[in-house]
Amino acid sequence: MGNEELEAVKKQLAAMKKIELTGFTNTETATAYFQEKEAILEGIVKTLETVTVQERAEVEALKSTVKSLRDELKGQVANPRELSRRELLYSLGKGIAAAWEGNHKALADLSFSPNLKAAENWTNPKDVSWGERGWNVKEKAALGTPMGNMTTNDQYLINPIYETEIMTDAAKKSVMMNLVRHRPMMGPSIFLPTRDRGGVELHWLTAYGQQITGSKPQGAQRVELKAYILAGFIPWYDEFEEDVFTDLGAIFLDEFTESYGQEFDRQCLLADEDPFTGAMAADGVTTVTLGSSDIEDLTWKDFRDAVYKVPAEERKDCAWFLHETVLNHIANIEDAEGRPIWRRPMEAMPGKLDLYPYHEVSIMPQLADIGANTPFAIFMNPKRIQHGNRKGIEIKKFDQTTESMQYGELFLRFRKRDGFLVTRPAGNMVILKTKAASGGGSGQQ
Repeated sequence: MGNEELEAVKKQLAAMKKIELTGFTNTETATAYFQEKEAILEGIVKTLETVTVQERAEVEALKSTVKSLRDELKGQVANPRELSRRELLYSLGKGIAAAWEGNHKALADLSFSPNLKAAENWTNPKDVSWGERGWNVKEKAALGTPMGNMTTNDQYLINPIYETEIMTDAAKKSVMMNLVRHRPMMGPSIFLPTRDRGGVELHWLTAYGQQITGSKPQGAQRVELKAYILAGFIPWYDEFEEDVFTDLGAIFLDEFTESYGQEFDRQCLLADEDPFTGAMAADGVTTVTLGSSDIEDLTWKDFRDAVYKVPAEERKDCAWFLHETVLNHIANIEDAEGRPIWRRPMEAMPGKLDLYPYHEVSIMPQLADIGANTPFAIFMNPKRIQHGNRKGIEIKKFDQTTESMQYGELFLRFRKRDGFLVTRPAGNMVILKTKAASGGGSGQQ
């Protein structure tokens, strides 16, 4: 084991407290982080076991450091430092102000990091550290990549712990984010196996040595989940004093989570190849057409007709997704004596629509906007939608724009990488739509 390896071990140990000193707002985030740290320490121990006698004294000192860190981690796992909401907003706002002003030391203290790669492969925050001469990159960079004190860099990745907290807030603004299946992505795309029902054939053998015939199972198909960069611009201002850091963090959190949560739902449900296709536009989805082109003729029986287009084994995990005005229309349908069929005026809104759960989604078509031949609701298992999550939220200052020159308005750009894919829509998803204005129409397709 050479001196270079020992130096690498020392650097790893020095970086052990890089992020957890900022604190955590929930135990789940803390647990995942400390498990990763323990894995790093385990790797260091295995490296130190390969030492020679000449290096024994220095290695014993390093082992002592590892033991001390492990004991400290055990205490932190049991009682992780709590980061209050106000502290989170203050630190996030301080980081945004530092990125705007190019204060690299403040960014390093907050565990923000420069993003040197503008294309698909962004800089890994673990590969960047702060030194006496500025930012240091630990990985071997390609020819031409800026190194050392990167004073010209103006795009930065947010502290990974803050990113986790931001996405937790974004999930509160989205209906779909807590329902779909999430896939971590280390690269621009991953291939997922998808198998239809009946992939494995079973056979009873009634005699010893009986031949099994026709037992070739239906193989799984590989589908590609791609991630693309999503960018947004937040109108900003450049007065950054310490007393407004909390407000800056709150503004960014509100603007990002609101817009991202809405866009997440749009890509899951309504997107039409821009660049993803949502469930409402996916190929192979079954369509059930109402008997009328007028949405006012919609009844709860139309929903019952639709759900039975999905097999029972799939149906048990399905739910309706529709706008609240459509749901309100169903709630106000009356019987022959003028009494609401679905619920009485004094009753709370039922949690199910004809035995199946529903979710009100604000981006779905409103009752007043539903014309002839218009899809307006979908019945599906949301786990059929795969979300690819590539870690990293990047912020960048934009002050040389037309709006800046004409009106003095500045912008903070944020970027994130995501992928969306609807899997196995055929036979598993049903869309409810109104009848075309002219022509016949069979009522169901």
